[in-house]
Formats: sequence, C-alpha cells, structure tokens
Amino acid sequence: MARHIMLNGEFMPSDKPCLCYNNRGLQWGDSFSVQLRGNSCIVYDFDMYFKCIEQMAETLGMENQTFKPKSFANDILLLLKKNRIYKEFSAKITIFRNSTDNKKLATDNTFSVLISAESLPHEYYSINTNGIFTEVLELPETIQREAFPDFPWEVLCARQKEENGLDDIIITDSNGNFRKSIYSDIFFMKGNSLIYASSPEIFSGNKVFSSRIAKLASQNLGMTIYESPISEQKLKEIDSMFLADPVNGIRWVVGLGRNRLFKGEVEKIAYEVYNYYKTEIDKKKQILLGDK
Repeated sequence: MARHIMLNGEFMPSDKPCLCYNNRGLQWGDSFSVQLRGNSCIVYDFDMYFKCIEQMAETLGMENQTFKPKSFANDILLLLKKNRIYKEFSAKITIFRNSTDNKKLATDNTFSVLISAESLPHEYYSINTNGIFTEVLELPETIQREAFPDFPWEVLCARQKEENGLDDIIITDSNGNFRKSIYSDIFFMKGNSLIYASSPEIFSGNKVFSSRIAKLASQNLGMTIYESPISEQKLKEIDSMFLADPVNGIRWVVGLGRNRLFKGEVEKIAYEVYNYYKTEIDKKKQILLGDK
C-alpha cells in the first residue's frame, strides 16, 4: 500500500482516517470513482479520462471551479513522487459532493477529489498467459434486491469467487445478457468481428479504455465493431471472449460457467494496445526531455 493519498491537493497518510462523519459518499452514495493507469508519472489517455470525470460530475450536478486538467495532472504527479512511484502505476480518483450538514438532501454542489496511487509490477499492458475462469453472479435468495435497487450487489460475491476458484464474476442484466464483470467491460469475438457487449448507455471510466480497444481493433486490424448484448444462447456462435479495464488491461477468458472458449485472435488486439500506449509514453517522455 502506498504511504500517502491526496485530498484536494493535500497529502495525507494512507493508513489514517481522512473523511468526516457526514461525508455524503459514505452516507448516501453521493460519489463515484474512476480508475486510471499510466507510466513514468504520465496517465494513459489523460485528456479522455479528465473529460469523463467532468461529464460524470456534471451529470450528477456537481461542480468545482478549481478542477482543471493542468492542476489535476500535477496533483497525480506530486502524489506519485511522494510515494516514490516512477514506473507503471494505477490511480483511483474518488469524487464526492461536499456537505456542511448531515442531511440527505444536497445543499452544496461543489465536490472534493480524493486520489490514491499504487505501483504495478509490469510496465504497459500485457495479456494473461493462461485463460481466466468466470461464472455468472449468484447471490443468496434471502437477499432482496428490490429493497436496494441501486446497490452494487457484486461487492458481496467474494464467497462465490473463492469457493469456485474464479478469477472474476460476470454480471448479467434482467434479460440474462452478459454486461460486465466485477472489474471490467466484456468483449466477444467472432471471425473478424469484435462485439462490445457491455451496455453502451452506461457511462463509466472503463469506457475510455474500451473505446481505445475498439478504435485500435478497427483501424489497425480491420475488424468490424458491434455494440450488442450477448446471452448464453449466443455463446455457441462465439470464438473468443475477453474482459477489459484500465487497470487489469485485457484478460482472455477460457471458462464462462461450463462454456469453454479459445484465445483466438485476442492476442493481436492485446499487442496493439500494448504497442499504442508504449509508443505514446515514449513520445511524451521525449517531449518532456526536450523541454528540459
């Protein structure tokens, strides 16, 4: 665990409390988080992630006049240096609405920015050697989802994941379509087609990375990109499946329940992702060295 976090530009010990008792994110879920990844203190697709955070905050009616790209990038840079992280890293950005009281109704639309960072063992993105195993989320019948429709029920699936030796859990929609995993967006492949199965209407930080994958697959590999839900009935038509998110990168799936899939051409997409980000970082490092 990194030794320091940052709250609104101020360093704080990562093992000490940093939020007040009336924090709206803790009490009412009036917050959201986005995970990023980068190398050499440079965030991958920084501009796209900043825009994503801005849009998510705006959608929730949050505003912060001091939240600007330059200061945000500088805060991440300073936190990484404070924690002596100089190579590959991941960062979690949590945005929560400020509060001056303990009431449920929001009276303040300004927000705070909490940043944490961790070093990663491998530089750039690499695909997993062995396929991962997944199953569809199963929760005890005693849980009444209707009482808490917005609760992220996947946070309760640790027992299912551990008892079944799984690497991830797949979450379906009400029609049984595979929409996401605990951590990632879902992609399927059939021939020269790449199918983005996660709901395009859901706005999340994962979509930045997923959009980059789709763009590289289309431009560099000539693949046809579709946004389409996939159910178990359609799996027999599928060649390959992989999960994608900005921290874990691309992970190809060998097992989805009792269904078995092949790696297929997933490695070609993974290479394009690796090469793109490595090239981008090398270019930006050269620019920084030139400025000095």
